[in-house]
Amino acid sequence: MIKKILIAICIISIVSCDSSDDEGSRSNNNFNYLPLTVNNNWEYEVKTGTDRSTETLTVSSVTGNEYTCTSNPTTAVGFMTQVLTGGTLRAESGKLIGNGTIDFGLLGLNNFNVAITEGTLYDQNANPRTTLYSTNGTTSQTLQGFDINFNYEAKTVQQANVSQMTVEGVTYTDVIHSQLIINATVTTEINIVVTQQVPLLNSQDIIVIDNYWAKDIGLIKSDNQLDYMLEDFSSLGLSLPVPQSASILTEQSLTSFTVN
Repeated sequence: MIKKILIAICIISIVSCDSSDDEGSRSNNNFNYLPLTVNNNWEYEVKTGTDRSTETLTVSSVTGNEYTCTSNPTTAVGFMTQVLTGGTLRAESGKLIGNGTIDFGLLGLNNFNVAITEGTLYDQNANPRTTLYSTNGTTSQTLQGFDINFNYEAKTVQQANVSQMTVEGVTYTDVIHSQLIINATVTTEINIVVTQQVPLLNSQDIIVIDNYWAKDIGLIKSDNQLDYMLEDFSSLGLSLPVPQSASILTEQSLTSFTVN
């Protein structure tokens, strides 16, 4: 369902939990909110509505101070699994930093990749609501005869620490919370008397991914919320091959792990 909607709107795009947020930052030098040791692995259940799947994230190699991860199956469903396997990772000064490419072809956007350079996914010493990284760009796709153009911004934001969280019946303490947010503006050319650029989607945060990282464990939960509301063209007699709106939650939850 998500894939179909993402294809349709051509926009880029963590089970039960109890949490309490502690405002303020922490300052320490423990970098193990994603322990990067070769063969460490995490198994997740990914749920969207009634759809269920499982996947495993594994630290596969190290070169210098940079690590790579792989997933099983190779084509992961969990968006953060895709992000964490899209290039190299390193832990530095309390941060998890990624370099590589996020391939949105996995979500139906063919030939569309976003390059990430020194992208901070979390910073355990940052203040809440601190923007850690941002990148922006433009791309175009053709959808059923419509040339769809959109501008996007992808950014990561540190949020308040979580003192305790329960995921799949397991309670974790000392959890940090970060977000990956994708904002988009979508336009197309339509011939109404004359050819003109019209907005399909005004600037909106279409994807907000809340990531929770437990000390000495790794990513324990990732909630991927897709929301959008298109402009209403019904008065013009214009029918677009897309749903007018959507609100879809995908939950990626840790079920087991091996950490050395």
